[in-house]
Amino acid sequence: MRSRFFLADNPRAGYGSRRKVEAVLAALKAAGAVVTRTTATCEADALAAMTEALASGSYDALLVAGGDGTVRLGAKAALGTGVPIGVIPLGTGNVLAHEVGFPAAPADIAALLLGAEVRTVTAARANGELFLLMAGTGFDGRIIAALDLRLKQRVGKLAYAWPTVRALAERPDSLEVSIDNGPPVRAAWVVVANASRYAGAFAIAPRTSIERPGLQAILFTGERVARLRQLAALARGDLEAVASAANGTVTMLPCRTVAIRARQPVPVQLDGDPFGTTPLEVEAADVGVPLILPAR
Repeated sequence: MRSRFFLADNPRAGYGSRRKVEAVLAALKAAGAVVTRTTATCEADALAAMTEALASGSYDALLVAGGDGTVRLGAKAALGTGVPIGVIPLGTGNVLAHEVGFPAAPADIAALLLGAEVRTVTAARANGELFLLMAGTGFDGRIIAALDLRLKQRVGKLAYAWPTVRALAERPDSLEVSIDNGPPVRAAWVVVANASRYAGAFAIAPRTSIERPGLQAILFTGERVARLRQLAALARGDLEAVASAANGTVTMLPCRTVAIRARQPVPVQLDGDPFGTTPLEVEAADVGVPLILPAR
């Protein structure tokens, strides 16, 4: 059983769920575990604290309390150390939690962290930066770039409403996309998925999994009406059916690399966080990240 944990706790993550962290910690301590905690809010400080802790060899696992972006930072710190990552899922979207089936109850989370198996998940890179779930540019990149993080902390998913309306009202982007060094094609919005889930529980790439190598490029074309139909299909869980339709506005392609260019810089999101602008180079990384996961 694991008993020595280093916790990176993002106090700005997790609308309405701060008490969950304390409940999980209480359950861990009741089981005899020792938890050392950092609450650094600056990404650079949090990364430095995690890196130093893992280099000490004093911990059985790195715990991260937060959303998908916090988990991504933990994966970056733990890469190559052999120390597994445990997650206390708090984020608004929580794609990873839906992807792997993390429990919701604090006692169940604590039991998982103490004794569940460690499995290696695949990672990918965007402009050299490690990520676990997805990279997007165009429509979702604009939403994330316009998101008010303080409002998100107060009202959760409702904070996405106005940025989504704004992104729908804007003229679609013109992106030049090359898949596996192939000839460029045009798209208005591109998501490169390393996992099957997106924006929470929505299934965007059912043939992809964080536990299998390889990426899925989802290319969206069309104007505003097409975007609304695509979002409706995503919400229904049948985006793949739309992609299979003749003359459709969605294309899904398995791939190893994706290169995206645009005449003007277009916002990019990485695992739900802002990540600058195009150009964007995405590649399946030949590295794995050890995670403490529920049984399949």
